[in-house]
Amino acid sequence: MSRRLFFLFLIWLAFRPAWAEGVIHLILSDQGGAYQEVTEAFRAGVGQRQAIKVWSLPDLTASQVQSMTRTSDLVAPVGVKAARFVAEHHAGQAAVLSLMIPRAVSEKLQWPASLGRKKVSAVYIDQPPSRSLGLVEAAFPAARRVGVLISADNAGVAKLLMQESARRNLKLHVESVDSADDVAPALRRVLPDSDVLLLVPDAIAINAGNAQNVLLTTYRFRVPVLGFSQGLSKAGAVASVYSSPAQIGRQGASMAVRLAADDEMPLPQHAAEFFIAFNPHVARSLGVVLPNEDEIRRKLGAQSE
Repeated sequence: MSRRLFFLFLIWLAFRPAWAEGVIHLILSDQGGAYQEVTEAFRAGVGQRQAIKVWSLPDLTASQVQSMTRTSDLVAPVGVKAARFVAEHHAGQAAVLSLMIPRAVSEKLQWPASLGRKKVSAVYIDQPPSRSLGLVEAAFPAARRVGVLISADNAGVAKLLMQESARRNLKLHVESVDSADDVAPALRRVLPDSDVLLLVPDAIAINAGNAQNVLLTTYRFRVPVLGFSQGLSKAGAVASVYSSPAQIGRQGASMAVRLAADDEMPLPQHAAEFFIAFNPHVARSLGVVLPNEDEIRRKLGAQSE
């Protein structure tokens, strides 16, 4: 090797991305299902550019997380449990890209001060307020009053929804819940003053244990629900807007590739791609006449499944 080429090689070593020779550690909160979809989409998006090692949280120890985060690798926890475990045991060096977690959870995670903004990011599982309220307007054009149940953990999301609803001249009725026992009475307060109930990811207000009761109560009050997952639409929400695990995985891979190229983590963000699901049977039962579903998807820029 000539002296000039050797000098250029030394410059490349000095300025290449910090984790270019490391590994992407994909840490899954659980196995199978949505987590497998994220993994497959992430692998396909990264391709051969970087080595990927997949871990399942139940099989991972705190010392292993500390060891992997002492290096310049990229750590990508998938789901709330994995993100919280990594934050708790992060040793202060590895960049972090959390996938498939609510914005409210992401913003409350405490990372070592040594990381800084440029080394921590996320792809949220929830939708931006403009997208959710845009679907309210498109699917329920006569609706002006939007009810929301939310816990204190989601106060930041509630504020953003208030701002977006004011911009769209919608009246947002927010009911706060502090525990599971608060959900039923909060529903009885919010539903009589709502044309549609907007559900947002919230561990207290809506979860696997109470989702069916929430949907049954809204059905009795004859109030249509706008959900945040395909499962909610199948269970009784008239419409839902959501980003699939594969869409989140692809976006995460794109961010990881950009980190390798620019040595700077892109800002936390909502998934750019999304689907809209409808339940026409529940809509008919409630007397809701939905506008053309394909037109709604085109208007909002949603993908077709």
